[in-house]
Amino acid sequence: MKKDTPSLPDQTPPHESESKEPAVLAQPQEYVRRPRRTLPFNEIFSVRTDVDTATLLTHACETLAALNMMTANIADDFTGSQRSRLLAIRQLSIMTEMLVNRAVENLDPVNLVPRTTAPVVH
Repeated sequence: MKKDTPSLPDQTPPHESESKEPAVLAQPQEYVRRPRRTLPFNEIFSVRTDVDTATLLTHACETLAALNMMTANIADDFTGSQRSRLLAIRQLSIMTEMLVNRAVENLDPVNLVPRTTAPVVH
């Protein structure tokens, strides 16, 4: 089976005497990335619908803890207003982490849900 391929434009650079601008190689249209519309995050990323609330909150808490540590480490490298902004972001992440932790406690206070299987000990 024969595949039709479009003919590529001539990619020979112009002679130095013909143009004073630097030579730029033309790329075929098939390989040039064309900008597309920007998709919102909710169209790119998704969360499975079968995941329980406690698991979602636990992962959110761990993500916020990681954000807290990253902003603390980055803030050490800055001074002045940049440091203040990073520390404000850190404070917001800490407060949000506290809210998520309280939501987890409200869902399962002191792990009152009985285990159906014995815990695995390694």
